[in-house]
Amino acid sequence: MERMPIWQIALRRIEMPVPRFFSLYVAPIVVATFLISIVLVYLTGGLAEGALFSGFTGVFLVILLTGMSALAAMLFPVLEVQRSATLIEEEMHMFITRMGILSIGEVGAQSIFDILKQMRDYGELASEVKRIETLVDKWNTSLPEAARIVAHQSPSPLWSDFLDRMAFSIEAGQPIDEFMRSEQETIAEQYNTLYDTRLESVDTLKEIYVSLTTAGLFGLVIAGIHLVLFEVGGVNDTPIEVASRLRYLLLASLVFLFIQVVAVFAFRATIPKDATFARDEMDTPFRINFRRSLLLSGIVSIGLVVLATLTLIWTWDIITTEWDKYGLLFIVLPFSPLLIPAAMVRREEGQIQRRDETYPDFIRALGGTAQARSAEPSATIKALRGIDFGMLDNSIDRLEKRLSTRIDSDRAWDYFTADTNSAVISRYTRIYIEGSQSSGQPAGTAEMVSRSVGNLLSLRNRRALSANTMWGVALGLLISSVASLNVTTSIVLQLGDAIAGVASNLVDTDVGVLTEFAGGIALPVMEDASSVEDNIRMFKIIISILILM
Repeated sequence: MERMPIWQIALRRIEMPVPRFFSLYVAPIVVATFLISIVLVYLTGGLAEGALFSGFTGVFLVILLTGMSALAAMLFPVLEVQRSATLIEEEMHMFITRMGILSIGEVGAQSIFDILKQMRDYGELASEVKRIETLVDKWNTSLPEAARIVAHQSPSPLWSDFLDRMAFSIEAGQPIDEFMRSEQETIAEQYNTLYDTRLESVDTLKEIYVSLTTAGLFGLVIAGIHLVLFEVGGVNDTPIEVASRLRYLLLASLVFLFIQVVAVFAFRATIPKDATFARDEMDTPFRINFRRSLLLSGIVSIGLVVLATLTLIWTWDIITTEWDKYGLLFIVLPFSPLLIPAAMVRREEGQIQRRDETYPDFIRALGGTAQARSAEPSATIKALRGIDFGMLDNSIDRLEKRLSTRIDSDRAWDYFTADTNSAVISRYTRIYIEGSQSSGQPAGTAEMVSRSVGNLLSLRNRRALSANTMWGVALGLLISSVASLNVTTSIVLQLGDAIAGVASNLVDTDVGVLTEFAGGIALPVMEDASSVEDNIRMFKIIISILILM
């Protein structure tokens, strides 16, 4: 039974007929967007000459926004299915490791379905397991058939293939422990392939991003020159008339901003997810200090924002005239205190990565010691205190002290994982404790956990290499963008000064004669250069905002 196409899975998961979906979701969104776009055009001057969206531009805007909203509404179910597939594949590596560990001991004697029902904390993957449980319990479907039905409608090919193999294994009578051990290598290879494929997709996106950003910069340059040479107005223009003069610059800016926003979402959707920080509710020294620094930095930043805003209002004419020199400082300085909590997070992230690197050695030594000594947990941990585990040493010492109190062993391990602040250590430690207690084989459990963590760290190193490359590309693009936009600002300033000088010498000259002499071709700014200074000022403000984004 082959897996259904994504669009068919999306239609199944909306759980309603297609006409009803269009009438309840697509049609209201389209009508609302159509009305909002009409109101927007009306409030900006309508379709009359001189309006922000005059003539065909206004009609095109209404059609464009309505079409985009209709397309987004229709594609939303498909995007949700793809998001579900991504979430499932992110958990498969951890999922299959836990299944393999649980199959070592007593749980291995139970049915596969009993094992699956214990996997309730794996997000979207747990929902897939729930579908199998519903088919078996409520519809009296056999487990192999239920697995095939869910595989047929699964958004993830990785999960679908696993369920097909599981169904065949059950029907063939293969022992569960054998199946789980074989799946360890199979899923690991598939996960590695998927991870590498996504990293290659990131490289492709990187090249597309560079090309589109370059094109966006070129559009900004052309829009800036057009603003100075062809857009005229007066000092008494209304905000709508000023926006009308800036429409091509605003359009180029929106396109440039759209490229950056889409690039962020595209990279976030493509880059393999790799949670670094642990997610629990315990208070640790780092979390307390981070909250304090974030609160204080936020208060200082708010005060600086108010001060900078008031200063900007009082000195608007002076600052905006020299905006290219002082404007960025007014925007950047108020948010500079937030660099303190950012630096704390960056430092903690580096320490977590170093803890993760030593964790496989620690868990392997822990499992071997527990298997050899069969002692209580505090004695096992105490035997490891003489071994150098790098950044984990302090956390191990505190773990041994908590275990030696013999109050609550599980709580002591929870504090250990919170102290390390690592998502990898937190989840795999729980898997190790659960597996060693159920199987009575801590050494075998630790070996399996260590192998899985080692594979995950290897993938993380590849991801870090790709991230460093992207960081270099982004930094190079930032430098080139700042340089090109500053050169454009310089060109616009020189053009403005030159045109203002020429226009001042043509005060008593009939511009119509010059137009006729030039064959009907003349620059509008030659007739009225009063708005050149305002245009240049607005250009510098918009460009500085784009540089920060």
